[in-house]
Amino acid sequence: MRSFFFAFFLLFSIPVFCQPVEAYFQSAYKLQQKGKHQEALVQIDKALLTDSLNIDYLAMKGDILQSLKRYDAAYLSYSKGIARAPKDTYLYNQRGLLLNSLRQFDKAIADFSTALSFASIDSVKNLLLVNRAAAAINSRQFTKAYDDLIVVYKRDSSNIGMLNNLAAVSDEVGRGDETLKYLLRIIKLQPDFYPAYGNIGFKYQEMGDHKKAIEYFNKVLSYKADDPLAFSNRGYNKLQTGDIKGAYADIEKAIQLYPANSYAYRNRALIYIKDNKITEACKDLKKAIELGFTTMYGEEVKGLQKKYCK
Repeated sequence: MRSFFFAFFLLFSIPVFCQPVEAYFQSAYKLQQKGKHQEALVQIDKALLTDSLNIDYLAMKGDILQSLKRYDAAYLSYSKGIARAPKDTYLYNQRGLLLNSLRQFDKAIADFSTALSFASIDSVKNLLLVNRAAAAINSRQFTKAYDDLIVVYKRDSSNIGMLNNLAAVSDEVGRGDETLKYLLRIIKLQPDFYPAYGNIGFKYQEMGDHKKAIEYFNKVLSYKADDPLAFSNRGYNKLQTGDIKGAYADIEKAIQLYPANSYAYRNRALIYIKDNKITEACKDLKKAIELGFTTMYGEEVKGLQKKYCK
């Protein structure tokens, strides 16, 4: 970090200081770390007024704009940085994460792949592979995701994010016998990593042990009381055990916490079907599709629509 420069003009006997552009960048960084994104944006814009092509400034502006949910502007900032530094892995990674969050999975994969072609450090390669695998999972390219994650596993079997995603994708590629191995390793490495308990619960759900699944979703909620996915999945398992009232309460909470979760609407539709409320079920099935259920999870909801919504 550069120091402040002070210039004294004896003629007027007034001390004047000039704030260098780097100080605006540092100020923006500190504000960003405190979650004061709007104030941080003002500071980084001041830096860019002096040095409009600085890739560090453009990258930070993209990150800040993404935090402010100004996604188009964030994309433009990352892209401007990439045009200036076409081999900068950070910019490609951040733009890839943005595209993934916007459900533009193929474009996200392309950005992570480009970054990988320039990366030389294993830790950076691992990060990019995990991120590319996440985008591949979201677009149901499970074999591609598994292949990326196995590369990371062979390099670093203690990478928590990799282990979690590898467990999630193993079932999808016919390697379900590996799933619990990866999840139990996570708990051994980091006992408070609650997503692992959620995935163990989901594994027991798939195995038909719904009571055991509920135990693990309870464990998630003991660590994170407002986790919408835990409520949604616990609700589904309660439905399978005949607890319709408990299932409905959990799904309502899940939707309240995360109204964009297509899976929760699918789960509530199943409750309505069980309770013979077909009109309400069909509305939820339609909503699930609108929120991208088919893209992420397959044709199940369309099949339910065909069966019940004529």
